[in-house]
Parts: sequence; structure tokens; C-alpha cells
Amino acid sequence: MASGSEKESIGTYYCRGDRIVEMTKTREATENRSKQRSSRISATKLLEVAFWGTVFWGIGRLVLHFLHFTPYGLGTYAGLFLNKADAKTPAGTLLGVLTLFLATFLASLVYSLLLGRTRIWWSGLLFGAILFVVFGAFFGIENWKNATLATESTWFLSFGLFVGMTLSLEQSDL
Repeated sequence: MASGSEKESIGTYYCRGDRIVEMTKTREATENRSKQRSSRISATKLLEVAFWGTVFWGIGRLVLHFLHFTPYGLGTYAGLFLNKADAKTPAGTLLGVLTLFLATFLASLVYSLLLGRTRIWWSGLLFGAILFVVFGAFFGIENWKNATLATESTWFLSFGLFVGMTLSLEQSDL
């Protein structure tokens, strides 16, 4: 009989040992997840957001400019480096695409540093509105017609939502 109770206590001991091991594994997994959450978004993810942002919003800007919804095409971004006449050439458009890629990368980096940990959906709208005001300050927002205001604000708000929601979701998935 004593040997039976010893077996039960040994069996209980091993069960408790298994639970302790499981709890330790669970605690280690939780600590790893919290370390991952505290880490910043990788440069690869920022480059990916910059690439797809350039593709989709670059195409959008080309279409909006082609349909005369806005006077600002992709060559506008090349205006930082070229004069207005050269910015309207295919080379100016290509330089504008590269500038948009760089600007999108920098915008993604700034968003990830300032607002990347927020989990509120409208932080991207706020970021897009800030980008709109900055862009408008450089390109004479006070002289824009209502159609240009509507087009540019829509473009920047949707761009901000793309950057914001993509990076916020990525941060919460880590």
C-alpha cells in the first residue's frame, strides 16, 4: 500500500513538474512577444510600404493629373531638383517617382517613430492631414481652387491612412 501511495505522489510530482515546465515555456513566450512588440518596425517593412505607396499613389497622382483634377503630377516632386519645364518631361516624371519613393520612406519612418504604437485608426488621417498642410505650404495652398483642394486633400488623407494603418497593423502583429 505504501508503494502505491509513493507511485501516486511520484505521478503527481511529475504532473506538477510538467505544469511548471509548461508555465516556464508560456512565460518565456510571453516575454519574447513583449520584446518583439517593443522593437521598432524593420527597415525592410518601411521599404515595402514605401514601394507600394509609390506604386499605388504614384499611379493615382498620374491619373488625377491626366484627368486635370490637379495641376500637380509626379514631376512636381522633381521640381525640388529641376526647373518647371524639365519637371514635365519623362525624365522629370521618373525623378518625381524616385522622390516620391524617398518621401514615402521618410513619411513611413516618421510615422513609425511618432505614431507607430498607436492603435487608433484615425492616426493615419491625422498624419495625412499634416502632410497635406506641409505640401500645401510649399505649393501655395492659398491660391488653390476648390477642386484642387478636394483632390489634394483626398490624396493626402488616403495616403496617410495607407501609411498609418499599414504600420500600425504591422506593429500590433509583432
